Order: sequence, then structure tokens, then C-alpha cells
Amino acid sequence: MRRIYFIILALVLLALSFNIGMRAGDTFPPGELFDMAAAAMAGEQQEQETLEENGTIETGEDPEPAEEIAEEPEPDLRTVNMIVAGDITAHVPQIEQAHLGDGNYDFTPSFEIIKPYLQEGDITVGDLETAQAGPEIRSVAWGVTGYTGFPEFNAPQEFSEALKKAGFNTLTMANNHTMDRGYEGLMNSLSHVRGLGIETFGAYKSQEERDTPTIIEHDGVEIAFIGYTYGLNGIPVPEGHEYCVNHTPEFQDITPVIEDINTAREHGADLVAVFPHWGNMYVSEPQPQRLRDVASQLAAAGADLIMGGHPHYIQPLEWFFNEDENGEERAALAIYSLGNFLSNQHYPHNQSPFVEYGALLDIDLTKNKDTGEAWISGVDYEVTWVHRDWRHRILPLSTVFADSPDDYNLSQSKLEELEVWYQKNIEVLEKYGHSEDKTRAMEISDLLYEQAHENY
Repeated sequence: MRRIYFIILALVLLALSFNIGMRAGDTFPPGELFDMAAAAMAGEQQEQETLEENGTIETGEDPEPAEEIAEEPEPDLRTVNMIVAGDITAHVPQIEQAHLGDGNYDFTPSFEIIKPYLQEGDITVGDLETAQAGPEIRSVAWGVTGYTGFPEFNAPQEFSEALKKAGFNTLTMANNHTMDRGYEGLMNSLSHVRGLGIETFGAYKSQEERDTPTIIEHDGVEIAFIGYTYGLNGIPVPEGHEYCVNHTPEFQDITPVIEDINTAREHGADLVAVFPHWGNMYVSEPQPQRLRDVASQLAAAGADLIMGGHPHYIQPLEWFFNEDENGEERAALAIYSLGNFLSNQHYPHNQSPFVEYGALLDIDLTKNKDTGEAWISGVDYEVTWVHRDWRHRILPLSTVFADSPDDYNLSQSKLEELEVWYQKNIEVLEKYGHSEDKTRAMEISDLLYEQAHENY
């Protein structure tokens, strides 16, 4: 506006100058005045064009504010990644190999290669199948002290320290070797493992602990962990301390497990993972076969994951589909045995090379924070093998096959043997139609994602 007033003033002066000039015999006004008026008019034209381009032509009124584009609201979906390993044991050759002298041990080389896989998990869980009681506590059956392997396991405490460094933050303590060093040994083991910052379940220090569900929260997703063993190798639990380990003989009566599932849900668990230590050893399918019915019953009762151990062979994955309380389809995943994650068991000392392998599961669990719904949103697996001749290093076989065998201290013939047994283990894992049913489970997951977005 000020520029307009300036132009008007310039035109007035121009007219006066013209009039004076005419009287003086000049036909044009002074050049300076003409240049000033022309510059003012050119500036006004430029400002007008700029305002038009921006849609903010000045009219004497306050311009309309530019309309802001509102962001599309998004549902609050959280995903937790869980890595699940099988049986973790320390036999005498492993203990001897880890001995550095002067009572010091180093088990970390076993996890050197597999460590990045374990550390990917928000929750990384395995089955600790050895006591961490310290060397002074006597074994129950044999009455020996010190560090021992089969049949009564007790490893140096550096063993669980290596597990922690490798990435494990959760361990089930319910298995047939839980009481190998008796009640006192179990209490020592729990104290040491927990002292490392590792969550434990399946074994407890008090009745109150036993009655309080183990629920691990990560990023707003709460997952309950329930561990049970079929037995304790005939070692009795001291009277008055029945709470110290969850066991139900041969899983004939699963009422306690179902009660624990219900209690976990009542305490706010979004998902429930059951770790049964069960079945016959050294077979590639669940035996007795009724364990498939047990798994189905646990899934129907509300278990989302059923992660089995004890047979020391990999056994099949199987999906179960049930209706939730809203009548919607819900998927649950079982693996009857994860096999050996770490041990010294090997062929021909055992009857088959299957004993040298384990399954490492990679599971995504998602929760819609707006509705409270939670579900399995991804599953993958890796087959692992223990390289006994290389400090018991655990090798992820798909990675080994993609690299040079020299990187893993392997001969070409051994590599070819591993390829054969890798395929055999894949066939076992897929025997009950895992991949086909996984497609169905992921369709359920996709539908839940779609519904979450449709509500916004």
C-alpha cells in the first residue's frame, strides 16, 4: 500500500513538473523524476505478480491462513521379536575345553558365530539344562561335588555368563535335570542366573513366586512364560518346597498348565508361551503321539506358543487354529522339540547325527494397543549345528552354506554332509505342514493389520 501512495505522489509531481516544463519550454519532465516513478510502478507490478502466485493478494483485509493438510491417524501397533533356542547343556568335554586354569573358564567361543542371531531378539529364550550350583554342592544321586556332565549336570557359573553375553535374557529352568544338585543347588542356580539379569521361569524360590505369573513386558507387549517338565529323573522335591519346580508326570494331567494359562491371562498377559519339557528322547516325531493332542488342548486353552524340549532331536512344527472370545480365528504355533542348541552329544556316540542339530526360531508377536488384540505376525527358523572340533561353536547352517567352508573350519566333505542333514531336518520341521499352515496364519495376521487401519 505504501508503494501505491508513492506512485500517486510521483504522478502528481510528474504532472507539476510537466506543467512547469511546458512553461519553461521543456517538453519532458526531469529524467530523475521519471526514473523514480517508473521504478515505483515496476516494483508494484512485481509485488502484485508475487502475491498472485502465492494466492495472497492483499485486499486490505487479513489474508486467509493456508489450509494445513492433516496427517492420517495411524493405529498403535507394537511388534516384539522373540528368538527361541532348544536344550542348552554342558557335558564334561565342554567344561574341560573351556577350562583356562586356576579355576577359570571361558565358554564364549561356543557363541561366537551364533551371537548376532541371538542378539536380534527383544526376548531371547532357551532351556538351561544344567545346574549352576557352584562346586561345593553335592549331587543328589551320585553324591559328587565339582563340575559334572551327564547324568547329573553342574557347570561353572561362567557358562550362564557366556549365555548372557551371547544375548540370552530369558531361560526356562523346568527340565528333568532341575534337581540334579538338590533344592540348595537349585536355589544357588536361580540366584546366580538371575543375578546376571536373566529372567527365569519354571522354577521358583517361594510359593509366592510360583503363584505369580512370569510376564515379560517389552514395548507395551506383555508375554507370559510358563515352563513345565514331565519329571525329575526320580529325584524327589523336598516336602514343603513343592513350589520350586513345575512338573506334571508325563503330561498325563495338564490341568495345572491350563490353570497357569488362565492365571496369566487374568494378570494381563497379551500372549502366552508354554515351554513343555516332554516326550521320548532320540526320535524325530513326538512320542507318545498323544502329545499332539496335548499341544492342541494347550492351544485351545489360550497358549499362543508351545515350545518343546527334551528329545534332543528336532521335531515338527505344527499350527493350531481356534476361535477367540470374539469368534475370530486365532493361530497358535507348536514345535514338539527344538533339538540341541548346545551340547556334546554326537554321532556315532549317539545313534544318529540328528542329535547334533537344533532349530532356532525367529518369531514376531504384534499387539494392537488400541484394541488389545495380540497375535503371531511372523515366523522363521534356522537349523544350527554344533562344531565339536572347533570349541563347540554353534553354526547357523544357511549362513555357512552361503560362505566359504574355510571360514568355519570345515572340509568340503564335511560341508556336503551338513547339507544332507540340513535337508533332513527341514523335512522333519515341515512334516506337519508348517509352511502351508503358516500362510493361513499370516492371512489372519494381515486381516488384523487391515482391521486396525480401517478403524482410523
